[in-house]
Amino acid sequence: MGLFLSPKEREYVRQVNRDPTVLRANRHMFTMFVAIFLFLFLMLGPLSPQFTGWLWQSTAGEVSPAHDLLTGYLPWYWLLLILNGGGFGVSALLLVVYLIRAIRNLVRGRRVWRDEVIPRLAEIYSWDRASLKEVEYSRVQVMEYGSRYHSAALSYFLCVFLCFLIALGSIAMLHDEHVSSLPFQARADLAQIEAGTLETAQVWISPQSRPGGLPGPYGSGQPRLITRRGIVGEDTGYEWVVVRIPNALDFSPDPDRLFDETRPAAWNLEHARQYRVSYTSNFHLVTEITPVGSEEP
Repeated sequence: MGLFLSPKEREYVRQVNRDPTVLRANRHMFTMFVAIFLFLFLMLGPLSPQFTGWLWQSTAGEVSPAHDLLTGYLPWYWLLLILNGGGFGVSALLLVVYLIRAIRNLVRGRRVWRDEVIPRLAEIYSWDRASLKEVEYSRVQVMEYGSRYHSAALSYFLCVFLCFLIALGSIAMLHDEHVSSLPFQARADLAQIEAGTLETAQVWISPQSRPGGLPGPYGSGQPRLITRRGIVGEDTGYEWVVVRIPNALDFSPDPDRLFDETRPAAWNLEHARQYRVSYTSNFHLVTEITPVGSEEP
């Protein structure tokens, strides 16, 4: 069929089949598909129970339960911040680049159709020397050539959408889970423990508890290395404060003198055990719990 094409027509066909604009856009689109799966893999890795369990407990037994927990969590926080911050920054930059390329190709496509394709189609329609099938073949090839920039623009718009998904996931993690502030809060709490400038309160401790961990994004199966309990007393303004007690402290309230929140403060002063609790300011991570008095009521 190509024998019936003029040299100019064959040149159009070669440009359609080997056009670098479309090939380059498709390569970028494929790269973005690979990048988004790689990003998901990098995000799921730090949330896996095997990795977090090993990292969080890697410093166990070195100093104290609270200090060891913070030391284990700190590199995890930095890793999450680097992955999410870097993912957002790179994807936002690529989003702008691909959006510019998509708009540029759309503009070029309109210009090609106006200046080349439409006049060429008018010339083909006026041909009299070829069969109807050959004219139709030439017309399709010319239209494909004219649509090359539109095809490239579509590929770049898909790249924009993929970059948007990565940026959205990163900013959601940074904002909703407060990943951007967690390593700095953990470092401040570590400095508090090392300096001995902790929050201290004489309080009652709620008998109700819930297993948990330090702040951060959690997945199923991750180890729960702390117990969350409420404390209340004069030092807290009789308002409940939730503290995180490391499981390594092996703490449990005195079963014979439990706090009863349905009773008035005077009753609890006489019957419920109070404790002196030291904890950090940011994560409310308990470093020490000491019963106040040992005499029976």
